[in-house]
Amino acid sequence: MIWVNYKNIIIFSFLVMIAVTACKPKQRIIYSTKPVEDKENNQLFSDINTNTFDFNTFSSRLNMSLTSGTRSVSSRANLRMIKDSAILISVQPLFGVEVVRLYIDPNNILILDRMNKRYVKESLISLKEKYPVGFDFYTLQSILTNSPFVSGKSSVEDSDYRKFNITQTSDLNYYLTSKDPESDIEYSFTVNGNDRITFTHLMQYKKQQSLQWAYDNFAILGNNSFPHKMNAVITSKSRKIDAEFLFSEIVTNVPVQITSQVPESYSKTSLDEILKIIASE
Repeated sequence: MIWVNYKNIIIFSFLVMIAVTACKPKQRIIYSTKPVEDKENNQLFSDINTNTFDFNTFSSRLNMSLTSGTRSVSSRANLRMIKDSAILISVQPLFGVEVVRLYIDPNNILILDRMNKRYVKESLISLKEKYPVGFDFYTLQSILTNSPFVSGKSSVEDSDYRKFNITQTSDLNYYLTSKDPESDIEYSFTVNGNDRITFTHLMQYKKQQSLQWAYDNFAILGNNSFPHKMNAVITSKSRKIDAEFLFSEIVTNVPVQITSQVPESYSKTSLDEILKIIASE
């Protein structure tokens, strides 16, 4: 039924919220990586920062798929970002018609439910008080752009290597781990020989909640590389959700408009109402 699919799209969109050139680049997939080199921790972290994907604005088409239990749904979407300012995901399952819009900036989250003409707008501070997590705007921005993050900070500096325990894995990757002291969420990055993050993991052991985010299909984009395929696994005590994101038509560093306007005819609802939809599935 159309309504069932639409409910899944809302669930998918919400969970995504809780993933250098001006012309369209031709993909050149990087299939192999260099072996990891023996480096001091400060040098490794500096190299990771140097190789982080750099942008001022970012836009891309997305093909998204979601699987939860026996249910699956796929949709197209558009992603737009203004660095350190705003992220917008427009879910458009059919004919470019937007059914859900997600907007997040460093202070607020907005969800527009186009089909039911309602919206949710919450401050991140109030959400953090109600749903204490170590996940914020800068974390989401970093995950969507294959970048490292440090809990509680809006940017990463080379000196932040001191916040991580850095080891090598049995398959000769680097493994960086740290912990958010406020939420007890442990987060980690797996880094290959090209100093690129291939896997990000957030784990809240007490609540048995986990977010795993894997990166693949790295392709040259401007002077750097970007993963055109991302896979996410979201788990809790009662649910497991698998998601895939395929990026195409990526454009960076051109003017991007992102608005957070709500139509006057829309009625305000609460995040709890959205969570009821998730809980009923």
